[in-house]
Amino acid sequence: MAKPSVTSSFDEEITAASEQKRSEWMHRRLVLYCLVSIVMFGLEIVVRLLMALFRSGSFWANCLECATRDLLPPVVAIVIFYAGYKRAKNRTLERLDVIHYSFCMIFLLGVMGFLVRPFFATSPMWYYDRVLMFHLVGALFMPWTVREAFKILLALCGLALISEFIYAEGMFRQLIFDAFFLPTMGAPGLLLCWFRHSRFQHKFTLQHVLGRYGQLQRELEQARKVHEMLFPNEITEGPFQLRYRYEPMQQLGGDYIYVRRDAAERLSIVVIDVTGHGITAALTVNRIHGELDRLFGEDDDRRPGDVLKSLNRYFCVSMARHGVYATAVAVRIDQQGDQLEWANAGHPPPFMLDAQGPCSPLDSNAVMLGVLEDENYECPTEVQTFVDGARVVLYTDGVIEAHDDRDEMLGVEGFQRVLRDRTAGKERDDVSADLLREVQRFRKGPAEDDVLIVELSRR
Repeated sequence: MAKPSVTSSFDEEITAASEQKRSEWMHRRLVLYCLVSIVMFGLEIVVRLLMALFRSGSFWANCLECATRDLLPPVVAIVIFYAGYKRAKNRTLERLDVIHYSFCMIFLLGVMGFLVRPFFATSPMWYYDRVLMFHLVGALFMPWTVREAFKILLALCGLALISEFIYAEGMFRQLIFDAFFLPTMGAPGLLLCWFRHSRFQHKFTLQHVLGRYGQLQRELEQARKVHEMLFPNEITEGPFQLRYRYEPMQQLGGDYIYVRRDAAERLSIVVIDVTGHGITAALTVNRIHGELDRLFGEDDDRRPGDVLKSLNRYFCVSMARHGVYATAVAVRIDQQGDQLEWANAGHPPPFMLDAQGPCSPLDSNAVMLGVLEDENYECPTEVQTFVDGARVVLYTDGVIEAHDDRDEMLGVEGFQRVLRDRTAGKERDDVSADLLREVQRFRKGPAEDDVLIVELSRR
């Protein structure tokens, strides 16, 4: 069964929002078109009356003479546009309704201009200029698309040809000629509609994208705050101290540290690096946090190798089928003993530093999570001496994959040298902050991957 689509594509969203915006725009322009047309035809009536007043003879006789020819058409046009104004003003119209009303008004105006008015005219009528005038004036006010404007143009050309056939008694050849060339009178209106609609689409798309970008930035900022709530507090008091520094490549990242203290006061730490970056990796981290809570909630006496083996099972069942994998390293320390338990599933090797200065790696002893099925997965727990003055530094691959201006990577050995330089023979707190600064100093430009540095020390 096909999986239903949850959300429409961004292009569809822009199209829907654009149509809504254009509908509102067309509604306002329809009201303006009706009002301006009412004023213009009202002025025509005033001009006709003034001409009748100053013409020789009786004013009323002159008005009666020109009533049907010069006064009735603008009066009817005012009635048409007033009816359109009332409908547009008192209703919330959809885009298709606005187009329908504007089409009807111009069509009725064309009927008056091409079929009714010539019946009373005493002089020949010019069809080309009336098609140009009716269509261009409509295009000036109404933000039609080219297709919508072309439909109205064809209707006006049809009325003009009917009028020519009835009143001008044109020859068949002349009608054929006009049928081809009358639509050219709509070229200015069509060009105007094309230019205005293209400009509107470009401007609206840009505004919509910028608006959505700003909204997305605000949502990501809130999501980052929620995401960072998953990270543990640093431990700065007691026999064991834990400090870390995290620098996501984007606002959200896929590096994560989980800390859990059990009933026997043993401290378990899991550092995970999920494949990918950004929102997808952060959502995966969210799920891993819940799974770790469940694992330690069921049994807080899990050794590091057992923790990673359980996580591998979870990845195989839930994540691997979506192409999501992770590397991880887990450690556990007991303040009653001098040992550190650890397991490494394909993760860059943490470094163990004792009080005398040697820096030894805790190399990977299992493949990354999600690659092998549970029955084939082995992840033993190793044991290392962990005495007073010792520390373990864990990190993700964003540290060793940092590139300098010569495009050379820092690498595991390079980070090991930095670690020796910053810690050898020194009793220092918060080495993780110094290490992050050294990585940033080495790196050219912004981070290309999430960076997480964790320091676990014993005092």
